[in-house]
Amino acid sequence: MRRRALLSSVASLSLVTTAGCLADTRRTASGRITGAHGSAVLHPVDEQYVHGSFPDDADLRGWVFPNPPDDQRDVFTERAMQGRYSNDLLWADGDSFVLLFEVLMSPGDAAFYNVGLSPEWTGWNTAEIPIRRSPADLDRYEDADELVCTSLHKFEVRRGGAPKRVTLVVHDDEMDATLGRYTLGEWTPQRSAASE
Repeated sequence: MRRRALLSSVASLSLVTTAGCLADTRRTASGRITGAHGSAVLHPVDEQYVHGSFPDDADLRGWVFPNPPDDQRDVFTERAMQGRYSNDLLWADGDSFVLLFEVLMSPGDAAFYNVGLSPEWTGWNTAEIPIRRSPADLDRYEDADELVCTSLHKFEVRRGGAPKRVTLVVHDDEMDATLGRYTLGEWTPQRSAASE
């Protein structure tokens, strides 16, 4: 029994060590991940910008775009295409990638979610991205039943390469607390597929 426990702990340690080595290798091969630009928009849930729906058991959904989709209309609604997001997914090309995520909330919890400092590689094709939650003006949204913060950000990688999975670590500066960790995968044409 003790031998099995020992072997199990050695295997876990090996996986952690391997992941660390892959992250170091990726940093060396591709360089740092830096945020280029992005935006977060807070809007009533019925003013939808992204196709699909939230999973039943989650208030955050999102995707990584290492490459642009074949047709941005597969991702964005007509409202988004006519407005602020018409060409933003085309940023995901070459030495850059795009992160798109949405957070569902009640008007009493109105907040913007933006990328924080220091995204970093955690493996060969995985990265961790800090997200900063900033409270919004509650009075402006008090008539809405539910709100969504749609957040889209472009990242650059110095020598190319892009993660296919990212972990968002959501932090609230006012409370000085980590609110959650969410793992998001690469976007696929099944646009309403839930994030993990």
